[in-house]
Amino acid sequence: MPKGALTSRQEIEDLTRGTDFLSASGGGPTTESRAFLQENLDNGRTIGWIDLADLPDDARIAATFFTGSVAPTRYARGDREKELGISTTVAHPPLAAVQELEKRLGIVLDALIPIEIGGNNTGQCLATAAALGKVVPDADLAGRAIPEATCTAAHLAGFAMAPFACATYYGDRVFVEGCANNLVAERMGKHVAIASFGSAGCAAFVMTGADAKRIAIPGTLTRSLAIGRTIRQSQEKRRDPVHDLVTSFEDMWVLFRGRITRRHWENKDGYMWGEHELAGDGPFAGRRLRLWFKNENHLTWLDDQPFVTGPDIIEIVDPRTGEPLVNSFLAEGQEVAVVGIKRCAQFDTPAGIDALGPTHWGFDLPYRPIEDLVPRLG
Repeated sequence: MPKGALTSRQEIEDLTRGTDFLSASGGGPTTESRAFLQENLDNGRTIGWIDLADLPDDARIAATFFTGSVAPTRYARGDREKELGISTTVAHPPLAAVQELEKRLGIVLDALIPIEIGGNNTGQCLATAAALGKVVPDADLAGRAIPEATCTAAHLAGFAMAPFACATYYGDRVFVEGCANNLVAERMGKHVAIASFGSAGCAAFVMTGADAKRIAIPGTLTRSLAIGRTIRQSQEKRRDPVHDLVTSFEDMWVLFRGRITRRHWENKDGYMWGEHELAGDGPFAGRRLRLWFKNENHLTWLDDQPFVTGPDIIEIVDPRTGEPLVNSFLAEGQEVAVVGIKRCAQFDTPAGIDALGPTHWGFDLPYRPIEDLVPRLG
């Protein structure tokens, strides 16, 4: 039965604002997903989700997503397109990837699930499903945005990413029938993205409804809509959205307020890697925060001491509006707030911590739960 629906521009904006907030400042901007969702709404299509428990056990379902870097160069491809004599011919690569996957496997998928909660991928999945007449469960495979397929609940549960399909903006199609493992599958997808100037749409992790009900993170679309609505309503009341968020949701904390004093990044191997350095103000005056990211934020150091890390979510927001900010377009001198969000239950395990904790990113640091590091606001 229907559980949630997007019936207006405002609801689209609320939902994508909320998914962006849970993206750990990765996951890409919301511009493209909002436009695709609005396109469906304007065409009279139903956009929404069902309860995960209502997904039939025998349903065939796959995850959709863009793979690639969130570096600014991904969003400025014009000159490179001219060099190759190509132009955009495919408006929605994840949709094309679903169609390619169905054609290659000789099946019709009943449902689609977002691989993550992020500014672009979650809305893209909902819009793709609406355009193709498929259902989406109120769930995803990570509970946040992640840079690698190996950081998903599907990988933790032993599901293979392959067979999978990729599609680009230029009409290219790639079908991968099988891979040695998900590390290789992730690498192959990223190389398709690199060849396409940083981005490719994918459909992967084919499974049954029973499988999805067993491993997916439930309720994340409804939660995202509630978060996005809370931010908007706080803005309308001219309140402090950051304070309203952390007092409205028990699993959120203010980690820092200040300005970006230094940032550096590189676009390498299909990811955006880098660090932000912040100088505190207000209650954080005289303190410093450093953030390390690979597309998404994964580690922080407060005054040079290890602080909050993944699998807990580290999100950078505008301190005045509460609007989520993506690593792609932050700037030195920019005023920001940093919010921490507790990890979901699926990643509150040794395997989950291995997949998204400090050691996964090459740092010899123990994981410490956010709730043990940061006091709650009263």
